Amino acid sequence: MRGPVTRVLGAVAVCGAMAVLAGCAAVEAGHEGVFVEQPWFFGHGGVDPVPSKTGRVWIAPTTKVIDVDVRPIQYSEHFDIISAENAPVSFDAFMIANVVEGRSPELISRYGPTWYLNNVKEAFRTFVREEVQKYPLFQLTTDPTTRTKLQEAIAREVQIKLIEKQNIPIRLNRVVVGSILPPKGVVEQTTQTIVQEQRKITMVEFQKAEEAREKAEKQRGIADRAYRESLGLTAPEFVDLRRIEVQKEIVQHAPSSLTVIMGLERFGINMPPLAAEK
Repeated sequence: MRGPVTRVLGAVAVCGAMAVLAGCAAVEAGHEGVFVEQPWFFGHGGVDPVPSKTGRVWIAPTTKVIDVDVRPIQYSEHFDIISAENAPVSFDAFMIANVVEGRSPELISRYGPTWYLNNVKEAFRTFVREEVQKYPLFQLTTDPTTRTKLQEAIAREVQIKLIEKQNIPIRLNRVVVGSILPPKGVVEQTTQTIVQEQRKITMVEFQKAEEAREKAEKQRGIADRAYRESLGLTAPEFVDLRRIEVQKEIVQHAPSSLTVIMGLERFGINMPPLAAEK
């Protein structure tokens, strides 16, 4: 009788010890708890297909709880790559995704807690590189519609070739491509080129203006000469006529009180009023 009794008491003692060692795990809002069972003596282990929702749950001492955040999470990647015309560009790309609620055990069982690093990261980076390298530098850095096209194309690649093809239980919210810029040295060189081009344009425009002014002066001289000859005046007589015309313009645009000493008109001297008006 001692044999069977001893075995029963031993089993009871083990069960009592396990009950004492059992603990509880808290699952926060927006998270799911995935139970990974690791039995000591009997039964089978593995991932429990039913996740734990928000709250506290009691677990056996041989059970591990993996916390899975099912809220949208942003995964960022930095890139220093070459554009279609072999020009270097730098930018950041972001994938915003979340684990499908209720399927966290499937995700952990198939891909583990580091599912993004192990199964998504490199594929996402490949899709981004392939799309960006289709465009030349100028279009990437100046055309605002290019980023929209990139984001839509990359999102399609991730959804079809990654999530759907491998049946990964995650939901893609969106893909965002940050500002695409050439390296600092290229920016400085481009700025210098723009300044030089602007200076060249300014010089060309200045030269055109000078040529136009010279042409206008020549045309004015030809017109004055034709006017003088039509009046039958000599050069000195024409100068006197122009002096009178200028003085006439001065009088027409001068204040109401203006004194002109006619004997000094050859010197172009015009005297202000001798006394202030009262």
